[in-house]
Amino acid sequence: MSDVRAGLADSNDPGGSTEPLNERVEGLAWPLLLLLVGISAIGPVTMNGVLPATSAVMIDLQTSYGTAQLVLTVFLIATFAAQIVLGRAADRYGRRPVMVFGLAVFTVGSLLCSISPNIEALLAGRFVQGFGASVCVFLPRTIVRDAWSRDRAASVIGWMTTAMMVAPLFGPALGGWVTDTLDWHWMYRGLALIGLVFTLLAALFQRETLGMSSHARSATSVASVAVPVTAGKGAVTEAVTGAGAVVAHGATGRPGQPGPARDPGAMRLLWGEASFRSLALLLAGSVGVYYSFLAGAPYLAMERRGMAASDYGLWFGMVGIGYLAGNLVAGSLSARLGAFRMIRLGLVPMGAGIVAFWLASGSTHPVALFLPMQLFAFSNGMSLPNVISAAMSVRPELAGTASGLAGSLQTGSGVLLTLAIGFVLPSGDLWLPAAMSLCVLLAFYGALSSPDIELFSAARR
Repeated sequence: MSDVRAGLADSNDPGGSTEPLNERVEGLAWPLLLLLVGISAIGPVTMNGVLPATSAVMIDLQTSYGTAQLVLTVFLIATFAAQIVLGRAADRYGRRPVMVFGLAVFTVGSLLCSISPNIEALLAGRFVQGFGASVCVFLPRTIVRDAWSRDRAASVIGWMTTAMMVAPLFGPALGGWVTDTLDWHWMYRGLALIGLVFTLLAALFQRETLGMSSHARSATSVASVAVPVTAGKGAVTEAVTGAGAVVAHGATGRPGQPGPARDPGAMRLLWGEASFRSLALLLAGSVGVYYSFLAGAPYLAMERRGMAASDYGLWFGMVGIGYLAGNLVAGSLSARLGAFRMIRLGLVPMGAGIVAFWLASGSTHPVALFLPMQLFAFSNGMSLPNVISAAMSVRPELAGTASGLAGSLQTGSGVLLTLAIGFVLPSGDLWLPAAMSLCVLLAFYGALSSPDIELFSAARR
């Protein structure tokens, strides 16, 4: 990633450069990339770091498991709504103001959670927190997509997420330890402090990248971007210049300029693209497996099997290690093998994971719960950076809208799954692998229906 340093000049240009497109430089400065890594870590830490406290919340606030686990569901609902609104806002007004706004809202929500006296106040605080945290989910990868071509962006997202996963790897363990030794309120106080720090950092150092979405792209990405991803009626075209660079036509250029991102039919336009639609379904199914596990695993581990919150957090580290390993593979191979081949390879551990989950469903040992999920996490870490990058490449001028819409679809499926699992799981442990199986089927359906992944034709070759 030596080209990261090449973007230093662009990163200091908040309004976007006015130089010719074929003279634009690809990449971001290292400090800005590290800032994005830190911001990206806030989302998963906030989502799963508080889950070991579910049993403590049940006791302290005198509520049921189905109600207590709504801290996850409400968080996802808020993220679902916010990604639609803020994704389009990032395409209209720029990445930086939306990032600062979201982080500030996240800080306020964390403070509300830390002083909540009952379950209703806690859920209200989680909604505010989730609304703000949505920018940590989709904006960093959108900024990366602004600065790099699709396959290079997938590689950078993979490396970025690899570093980002260090925090979520220890998040549940730290959350469990805080719950067992102090009090669950202290988790939210810590998150409020983290939110305040990153709000200030983003306000002081974050640079606008919306103007970089039209930068010159290397000739190595022409075949994978111009042909399979932008195919279809009304698709964005890319012209090859004499220097071998690729110039995307139809990008908005600067924040606030009129363009396709301001069209109220932008999301409908994206959904009409078979390439985007299939990738969004694949993304929803893949991440749905993870959401199902987050909703059901605390109950199976702590309520059914008597595991302490701190022990649950330690075992959850297996999931983080699996995702970390998958990201290492994505960061190493995505630029060389291409996004769609990496997606096909990622389906293999996903299929192995669901088989292992059913085979081990009769065991009460923690390995039976966390090892199959590690396979799923490895699959997601390997393929999701490529799915995300490819989805944002269908129409590059709508990258923020595409990221927000795809994220909202996956979050919407997560909302339904967490609601259902929270209320049916007490009636039988097998509801968890059943829900995860449905998500796997959705993911494979998305892959099979994609005109770009070509699952069967690749297998024949």
